[in-house]
Amino acid sequence: MKIYLAHSLTQAPEDFKTEMLEFREKLKAQYEVLEYMGLINGTAEDVFRHDVKCVTDCDLLLAEVSYPAIGLGFEIATALQLNKKVLAVAKETAKVSRLVLGINHKNYRFYRYKNPEEILKYIAHD
Repeated sequence: MKIYLAHSLTQAPEDFKTEMLEFREKLKAQYEVLEYMGLINGTAEDVFRHDVKCVTDCDLLLAEVSYPAIGLGFEIATALQLNKKVLAVAKETAKVSRLVLGINHKNYRFYRYKNPEEILKYIAHD
């Protein structure tokens, strides 16, 4: 299964980004994980083309939504329009947009977690 792990980069705190990099490595032990370009590589247009291709190519969009991100919202909407499976997750204490919480689509699931390892259970379950 190809997973595209998407999460806030621009507005997220450094400790969260580090946590997601570590979690990405754990995912790679079990799944093929598509890489995002990040905040440094390429032009804005390169990032757009690359990230949309990742959404198009993945079997599962794993959207970590604990921190607001316009790009992440765009990726979720694109994935659902393409009838891709979307698993959205957020930390237990995160304040998540009501729009994200209210998505009612057959391919969409939302769960909260205490630590990132719990996310692996949700992936296996769905």
